[in-house]
This record gives sequence, structure tokens and C-alpha cells, in this order.
Amino acid sequence: MTQPNDPRKVKVIVELIDHSTRIAEAYERGDLVERLARAKERISDPQVRVVIAGQLKQGKSQLLNSLLNVPVARVGDDETTTLATVVTYGEQASARLVVARGEGAEPEVVEIPMADVRNDLRRAPQAGGRDVLRVEVSAPSPLLKNGLAFVDTPGVGGHGQPHLSATLGLLPDADAVLMVSDTSQEFTEPEMTFIRQAIEICPVATILATKTDLYPHWREIVAANVEHLRRAGVTAPVTPVSSVLRSHAIAMNDKELNEESNFPAIVKFLSERVLSREDDRIRDQVLAEVRSAAEHLTMTVETELASINDPEARDALNADLERRKQEAQDALQHTALWQQVLNDGINDLTSDVDHDLRARFRAITQHTEQQIDTTDPTHHWAEIGAELENAIATAVGDNFVWAYQRAEALAQEVGRTFSEAGLDAVKMPQINARDMGAGFGEMKSLSRLEAKPIGKGHKVVTGMRGSYGGVLMFGMLTSFAGLGMFNPLSLGAGLLLGRKAYKEDMENRMLRVRNEAKTNVRRFVDDVSFVVSKESRDRLKGVQRQLRDHYRDIANQTTRSLNESLQASLTAAKLEMDERDTRVRELERRLNILRQVTEHAVNLSPRPEPVAT
Repeated sequence: MTQPNDPRKVKVIVELIDHSTRIAEAYERGDLVERLARAKERISDPQVRVVIAGQLKQGKSQLLNSLLNVPVARVGDDETTTLATVVTYGEQASARLVVARGEGAEPEVVEIPMADVRNDLRRAPQAGGRDVLRVEVSAPSPLLKNGLAFVDTPGVGGHGQPHLSATLGLLPDADAVLMVSDTSQEFTEPEMTFIRQAIEICPVATILATKTDLYPHWREIVAANVEHLRRAGVTAPVTPVSSVLRSHAIAMNDKELNEESNFPAIVKFLSERVLSREDDRIRDQVLAEVRSAAEHLTMTVETELASINDPEARDALNADLERRKQEAQDALQHTALWQQVLNDGINDLTSDVDHDLRARFRAITQHTEQQIDTTDPTHHWAEIGAELENAIATAVGDNFVWAYQRAEALAQEVGRTFSEAGLDAVKMPQINARDMGAGFGEMKSLSRLEAKPIGKGHKVVTGMRGSYGGVLMFGMLTSFAGLGMFNPLSLGAGLLLGRKAYKEDMENRMLRVRNEAKTNVRRFVDDVSFVVSKESRDRLKGVQRQLRDHYRDIANQTTRSLNESLQASLTAAKLEMDERDTRVRELERRLNILRQVTEHAVNLSPRPEPVAT
């Protein structure tokens, strides 16, 4: 369902697709028919995807429940959202698990009772031991009727930050993101990093400062956070809200309390910024598809029409088509320029991404080891581990964002080789971050130290052990001088040797503890690097396959269009006079339709196409 004012002009775009499809079917262009069918399916999808993201225990799930006035997400004192939960409209509340069915197979949807959404569904019995990919919930909320679909994501904090990259991988397909942070304290460094990373991928965003009912100083916190964002160059607005007040307002039908909760500000953002489709990438891509398909068909119609109307120009037209056909066929060869640009670009990108990741991890390891050398790890291991895991998570996220942006730039570079060759108005492919292997799964956290802090008893025993030897040795020497075993000289020597033994024991122990700590750090970084490097290479291989298949299809369609144009020219030469008049009228009608389709596609585009001939 679309909004009444239909900012996407879906009905108009579908009509353009239908007109183009009928002409493509008349010329038996199955490739274009299939391409237009996919475009129609995409533009007809009513969903506007809004991702709700943030650190652990910031109130994401309760905010969603209060916003919809339906318990669609699990809430509690522990980590509640462990799987991405997609919430869409339905006349009746229902819930489903999407479970994996093995490599290469489509996932299976398993119905579950609505009450089960309150449970941890990672090992739900309905999944039969298979991996649960996500939870899908339908709810009869009026807010969802306009096509909104909310994606409640797991928190991106905790040991190893296991959900960070998976959440970032959802953002390229999102229409908007709601960043959630409670008002108990100012933004932490990991929060600021995640906000920056998320907005670089999905710029339509707002930051929701939650739990204002719990913290009287929330205004000072919000003001400080706004200043942090300004210094970081982040322009996303900050909206303070209270889910508890919203729930009470709905229960008591209290309009004033609802205004105090500030949830109307969220609804306003969704209405004015999100449902208005200010930045609708799907619409832009579909219009580019329609325009490109219409241009393919226009070339065929114009060629046939020109051959009928001007037989003398037919030979020159055929020669030009043959030349362009050869150029398109050359583009399909392995040595074609676009193939070289793609292969060289992927090799460079893979090397750069791997080097970037290694450089980040090396700097983090060196910094952590310097920290270890200046402190007793047995007393500060928890703080060292938390800082290390946050730094690693930030590095992985930054590396992912950078790789995604470089992949988009590579797609544009390959597209330019087509436009410079004059082969096609090239539609840019959408780089799907979920297909790029964005979810790394749960990583192991930093191992605990075997060594324990030194107790007072150990210190006393160590000192006494050194002192005993000193007293005994010097006592025996002084006994030859007629002094007793215990005398001022032997006791003083025992004190000095005891102090020396104690100091050496502490230094040796500290050296062992620090070496153990450094070994644990290196092992943790190596484990993360092993997983992330493999996923990074796999995601870039996926990008290469996406771009290769996309541009190969373009080259194939261009070659076929030119072949069809040549065939139309030859067919036109064989038409009898009576047939020619009928055929001319039909061709002029088709050409008029295609020109209108192209004109409307251009007018409906809010900005110029990314790459054009």
C-alpha cells in the first residue's frame, strides 16, 4: 500500500513498465521483459524499511513496542534482542522464524506462536536445530499501514561486539535509521563511532535519546551530545523521548502525556522524512531500468522505421549498426576494457582492504601492549579487555564502511568505461552489503588471565624467604667472631637480601603476567583477523561477481538490441507496399509510446542518472 499522495508515483511508473513490456514482448525480447518484470516487482514493494539500531540496553525494543502499541519485541533486563526482528503490517498479529536450509537453498519460514517473541529464539525448538536467520512479526498497528517496516536489531555492544557488522550490513537496504541512546550518560566513543559509520551508509537518520523519565539531568546530556555531534560533523537531529510515558499515555488515552513523551516527533520524522521518500534509491534505480529498456527498444523501432521510409539510407544505417555491433561484441571479450578495469579494481581493493585491516589491528595491538607495560594487568584486565574489544569492533566497522564505499566507486568506474564507449545508458548496480558477508557471527572475547593479583600473604612469604637466607649466611660468618647467630649484622643483611629477593620476585612475576597478557591480546586479535579477513575476501569476491554479471548482461543486451535492429532493417526491405503503410503506422505508434516512456522516466527522476551516455 502506498500513501494517498504517492510520493513515488508508483502507478505512473508501473504504467511505463507495462507499456515498455508489451513492446518488448512484440519483439520477443525476453531479456528486457525479465528485466522490466524485476523492476515492476521492486517498485511495487510497498515497504519502507526503518532500521532501529544502537548499543546494548538502550531501550530499542521497548521504544518499538511503545511506538506501535503492540508487544512485537522482547524486553527485559538482560540482552533481549538477539536476532534481527522485522515488523510489518498484518490484520492479525503473527510471528515467524526464517531458518537456514543449507548452502544454496532458499530459507524456510516456520510459523510460531506470537507469545514466543518474548523468548530467546536462537535455539527455538521449531527451528529443528537449524540456524535462525531472523524473526518476522506482523502487527495490526495503524503506523504500519503506510508501508513502514521496522527492523529491530541486536545491540552492538558487549563481548567482541558480535552484532556490529551484521547491523551495518542492513543499512544499505534501509530507507532510514533510528539511532537509539539512553540519557544516562553522554555518548561513549564506541557510540559516536557507530553513529558516524551508520550515517555514512544511510544518511536519512535521527538519534533518539531514550529514558528521559528515568534521568532528571537528561536535558544536560542531550545538550552535551548535540555538541559532540557538531564537533564530529554529524548533522543528524537528536530527539529526546520516553517509552514509558508513551505507554502510559496510550493506556490512559492522555494526549498531553503523549506530547510529553515526544513520540509525535518520531511520527513526524517518519512521515516527513521517510514516507515522503526524500532519498528513494529503489525508485531511482527502477526509473533507470525503464529508461534503459526503452532506449534499447527505441533503437530497434527507429532502425526499422528508417529502413522503410528511406531505403537509400539503409546501407549506411546497416553499416553503422554493424560497427556498433562489433563494438558491443568486443565488450564481451575477456580482454575488454571493462573487464580489465573490474579485475584490476577488485585486486587493488582486496589488497587495500586487507592492508587497511592489518594496519588498524597492528596499531591497536601496539597501543594495548603499551598499556600493559605501564600497569598491572591482573588489576586492570577488565578495562584493558573492554577497550581492546571496542577498538577492534570500531576497526572492523570502519573497514566495512570503507570497503562498501570503495566498491560503489569501483562500480561507477566500470560503468564509465561503458558510457565512454557509447554502448548504453548504464544503470548502476546496487551493492548489497548483506551479500557482502556483513554478518561475522559471534566472536570469542578476550581470554581471562591465569595469573591472579598478589596477596599480602604471598608478599610476606617472599620477603621472609629472602631474609631467612641472609640471616642464616651472615649469622654463621659472625659466629666465628664470637657473636651469636642473631645479631645486628645478620639481621641487617637479612633485611637487605629479603628486600632484594622480594623486588626480583615481583619484577619476574610482573614480566610473566605482562607476557601472558600480551599473548592473550595477540591471540584474540589473530582470531578476529582470521574471521574478518576471510569474510572480507568473500565479500569482495561477491562484489566482483555482482559487477561482472551486471555489466555482462548490459553488453549482452546491447549486442542483442543491435542484432534485432539489423534484422528489422532487413525485414523492412522485404515488405510489400500495402504492408509497409500498416507497418509504418504501427512503428510510429510504438515509437511515440517509447519516447513518452523515456520522457516520463527522465521527468520522474529527482536527480540526473549516475552515469549517462
